[in-house]
Amino acid sequence: MSKLPKLNSKLCLMPKATPETEDGFDMTVLTHERIDEVTTAGPVPIHESDENEWLFLLSSSEANVTHHTNNVETIPRPKKLKRTVNRKRVTDKGSITHHDKTYQINNGKGRKKFGLFTEILQRVIEQFEIARIKWKRVFVLRFDLHLPTEFNHNKQMTLFRKRLFQKLKREYGFKQIGFCWAREYHGKGKGQHYHWVLFLDGGLIRHSSRINDMVRQAWERPTGGYHVPTIKNPFYFVDSEETAQAAIYRASYLAKTRGKGYREKQTKDYQCSRLKPTKKKRP
Repeated sequence: MSKLPKLNSKLCLMPKATPETEDGFDMTVLTHERIDEVTTAGPVPIHESDENEWLFLLSSSEANVTHHTNNVETIPRPKKLKRTVNRKRVTDKGSITHHDKTYQINNGKGRKKFGLFTEILQRVIEQFEIARIKWKRVFVLRFDLHLPTEFNHNKQMTLFRKRLFQKLKREYGFKQIGFCWAREYHGKGKGQHYHWVLFLDGGLIRHSSRINDMVRQAWERPTGGYHVPTIKNPFYFVDSEETAQAAIYRASYLAKTRGKGYREKQTKDYQCSRLKPTKKKRP
């Protein structure tokens, strides 16, 4: 009997899969490593007074790439997200002054306070004040975006923003849209997510329900996992100093330090629009 040839003992390594940035899901920015079915939770009330109470489980693992095989999603394990060094200034005070105007900010309730990044606060207030110069009444909307996985980049936020803004401009005829978002991650099993605030021309809007529907249409997915939780009293029509203070207090939650920094060095913790004041025409 002839002898069988010896098998080569060296392992054959498969080439590394390249991440899907557009077809995997355009509107994410975070990742978890769950291989079985994604949780399809219903709307969950969000409370912004306590930094721990709003967290909920979307998946129990991490991933960078989503592969589709026979309509079944499998999520391979990515590198663990590590916290980068933040050199931004932090305040634990209950107010901040911007251009000689003082706003009350949300740094927690009771004895336990959480720090807020002043850089993010200043950018949020700047865009809000420019919106007030542009429009007689400013519509301010707070919402959050949750997903079943984590990513080490924010490409899906850009894609989500483009989709949402296309819908908003087509429906309402907005010429400009102000916004800020902040990225947060609270560890394995607790999910990565984004906090958002929109600044829109309130003269063109009657209620937030239609805009909330557009946010969900631009983000949620039939397979589940990409979720827009319910936030109590999420919008303001700002046409007075009282409502301006209330809107900034809510928006200041985006600046809290907890959960930020878990990203690659080139990935941002937040982003804001670049609204500019309308130039006055010379007589």
